[in-house]
Amino acid sequence: MFPDGGDPFFREIQDVYDEIGEGLPPGSPWPRPGELPDQAAEIEASGLFEVVHIQHFDWAQIYDADSYIELLNTFSGHIAMKDWKRERLYSEIRLRLGQRPGNAVRRHWGAVLHIARRHD
Repeated sequence: MFPDGGDPFFREIQDVYDEIGEGLPPGSPWPRPGELPDQAAEIEASGLFEVVHIQHFDWAQIYDADSYIELLNTFSGHIAMKDWKRERLYSEIRLRLGQRPGNAVRRHWGAVLHIARRHD
């Protein structure tokens, strides 16, 4: 999630992702809170369920450099990166976060809850 007025770190670090050939494709979305797509149409198209409720949940978490890199190490795209790419990215993350007040990044998250009733 990328709320208005959110941490600019994620847009700023994109230059390093671009440099190592791991940048976002042009036109990639930067969803704001409440803008994650829901799957109501697909659920209902199955013919098995009717969607009775959809709710968005948004929250934020603060990470220091080590905990943020630990998080990135759980993402398949980062796991699959060549070692030199990961080392370049992570060293830049450590450098940039080390220069910030608080030495941390605030990351926003979002999830969409779907409640559906099975057709009898």
